[in-house]
Amino acid sequence: MLTLTPDKSKDTPPLPESNADLARESSVELTLDGPLAIPDKAITLLRVKTGHFTLNVSINTLRKADRLVVTFMGQRAGGKDAVNSRRPMFARRNWDVLFGAPILAISDPQVEVDWQDTAARTGFYMGTFKEDLVPEILALVNKVCDELGISRDKVVMYGGSAGGAAAILTGSRRREATGIIAVCPLLRPDKYRERVVAAAARAAGGEIADWQRMCKEQPWRNTPLKALRDGLNEGHDVRLVVAQNVRDQFTINRHFPGLWRRFELDPEGGVSRSGRVMAVLYDAVEASPDHEPPEFSTALVRLAYEFFDKPLEPDAGTLEDVELD
Repeated sequence: MLTLTPDKSKDTPPLPESNADLARESSVELTLDGPLAIPDKAITLLRVKTGHFTLNVSINTLRKADRLVVTFMGQRAGGKDAVNSRRPMFARRNWDVLFGAPILAISDPQVEVDWQDTAARTGFYMGTFKEDLVPEILALVNKVCDELGISRDKVVMYGGSAGGAAAILTGSRRREATGIIAVCPLLRPDKYRERVVAAAARAAGGEIADWQRMCKEQPWRNTPLKALRDGLNEGHDVRLVVAQNVRDQFTINRHFPGLWRRFELDPEGGVSRSGRVMAVLYDAVEASPDHEPPEFSTALVRLAYEFFDKPLEPDAGTLEDVELD
């Protein structure tokens, strides 16, 4: 059994109350070909043309460190007409006290458009059915690493719920060493709420049938468990920590079993035989559906960093494509 214990230390600094922030996009559009000119000791909004997409990002350089933390937004509230519903939204962009490192917070461009639906928004950072967003995100991550003088193999990706799914989908396709922290992640597309999938499919330029076709033909784009499997089998240096709230009935019953079954984990927490995947449980009564409560945050990040930095035992081999029933 592997569980998190709430942090009651008086020495732990207070963490921000909000897990997400809305912001106005920058009026200046940069490109990956030119310098980003990231200021030191600041939280800076940038708008970067990365290829087919233009990404709104927030870069926090208040703390220097030898790693970069990349954060992904989970579900955000729906709304047809409100201006705020189409503004960039960033996950934990000012949580440098917790991460102890520079933070690259990325807003999903597909939830900055008019969805014509009041359903909760989550685009999973996959882009559109025609254009894949992930390679452009990975190019931006490397660009930020280079400008901040951080080694490209010292990247940690963080997200909760749908943001956790996005962190896995993105991090699994990165060839450089990447640590992923996913809190109560959505792992199985067949278990997502149909209305949310339908809205996301429309925003991606298609319908539910296109989403289902992607699950079969390009699972690395919208199926986190298969994306991780494929990345590991291709030799990508990925390590994943999943933190699961035992009281979150939706994810622990519908999504978490897929993780421990596929990667030969103890359902009560532990490390996979390959040493690449860790599951840790926590018990939070009044928890956000998207993030662990602050009293568990320090313990989670400490555990994850130690796991990512620990020398890896010889790999146990490739992963079988098991059915998820």
